[in-house]
Amino acid sequence: MLNKIFRRQSDTFGLDIGSSAVKVVQIRESGDSRTVTAFGMVSLPNETITEGTINDPQTVADAIKEAVAKAGVKGGDAVISICGRELIIKKIQIPEVPSKEIDDVVRLEAEHHIPFAIDEVFIDHHTVGRQNGQLDLILVAVKKAKVTDYMSVVEQAGFSPSIVDVDGFALGNQFEANFPGEDHEAVALIDIGASIMKTNVLRNGATIFARDIPFGGNNYTQAIAQRLSISFEQAEAAKIGKDVGVKWETLVPPLEAVSRDLSLEVQRTFDYFASTAESERIGKIVLAGGCAQLPGLNEYLSSNWGIPVELARPFERIEVASAYGEDVTALAPALAVAVGLALRRSGDKESSK
Repeated sequence: MLNKIFRRQSDTFGLDIGSSAVKVVQIRESGDSRTVTAFGMVSLPNETITEGTINDPQTVADAIKEAVAKAGVKGGDAVISICGRELIIKKIQIPEVPSKEIDDVVRLEAEHHIPFAIDEVFIDHHTVGRQNGQLDLILVAVKKAKVTDYMSVVEQAGFSPSIVDVDGFALGNQFEANFPGEDHEAVALIDIGASIMKTNVLRNGATIFARDIPFGGNNYTQAIAQRLSISFEQAEAAKIGKDVGVKWETLVPPLEAVSRDLSLEVQRTFDYFASTAESERIGKIVLAGGCAQLPGLNEYLSSNWGIPVELARPFERIEVASAYGEDVTALAPALAVAVGLALRRSGDKESSK
């Protein structure tokens, strides 16, 4: 959304500032091949960031510094993204007008769709189709204050936020890089983060629907903590399979209850998508995010929705330097957004219009 001029391509790195962790990924390109040459990840304390709002900037800045140092990245230009509250993503229609007039027309139309004062937001858009003299656009609006908050913590850590993207679009970016041409039918990408679920429905390489849902992995952790009367930290450790003296079978009831809620939340989103898309059917779902690897979740969701569900494979066509192979492979679905950001280059959005 916000582009500055890059110094050198090799200077840039993807910086995914999530609710539970900060992830750094750097990808080098050589001809047609891409390789992950740097990776670092640092966990954040619970509630440092909630629903995309940064509550403790210093802790986040320190985590960014530590993650970049772990990764061994030398450059200073970060590609970051935002999600959650104060971000509006909507499909709109405007009359077909000369390209130089689109920005003005979109801005006027945006006033009908945004619950904020127009001068309080950054606005962006991309065209997804044309029909009967109308342009179909995806409109993106985000509060300037939110963008400033994210840029500020990056600068506080000593780096330059060169591009600000949206989590859901970064998710789409990595999918297209790894599975080009595979979305002739609609594919729903769902990234289940700690506090926000990002959805992005793609067809033929373009986003046709996107939505953030305030529901995530922390819902599971809180349910476990309540059910077993243990701390959030202990519940989190138990959820991801660490031996903290909690038997797996005691986790099953709260995990199943939250999975039902998650399924309903996503079903509501699919129903809303169906009401906005003429005869569009979702052919498959790809799960990403730290929560995607919960045992049995993809099978449960697939049987509920009657649609194939698979885990994100953000390194399907991207090599990983041997130093990071084991870590990155184990975490792959959780790194989908970071990979999508690491693939971004200055001007790529403009050149793809």
